[in-house]
Amino acid sequence: MGAGRRQHHAQQNAMRAANAEANRQAEMMRAQQEAQRQQMEAMRKAMEEQTKGLIEASKAPTTVKSTIGADTGGISTARSRRKSLRAIGSGASALRIPLNIGESGGGLNIG
Repeated sequence: MGAGRRQHHAQQNAMRAANAEANRQAEMMRAQQEAQRQQMEAMRKAMEEQTKGLIEASKAPTTVKSTIGADTGGISTARSRRKSLRAIGSGASALRIPLNIGESGGGLNIG
């Protein structure tokens, strides 16, 4: 019975050694994958830093809402309501035609 027991112990020791070797290999694979992940993360951050300036440069400048004329589509100066009404009034008065043409007396003399 001594030979059978020695054989069993030898098999158990061989299984333990194989298991330990498999665990070492698995740990090496995990460490390698972690190193690759860290390397990829560092590369991603470097690319992000390189492209940050390009992204900022490609963004369109923002405009102030009050300086954009919705009806004309162009840029105009910001005006208050009072200034706008004065401008409309002065433009309309320039188009008026006096109706008292003719004699020097008052009244409407057309023709």
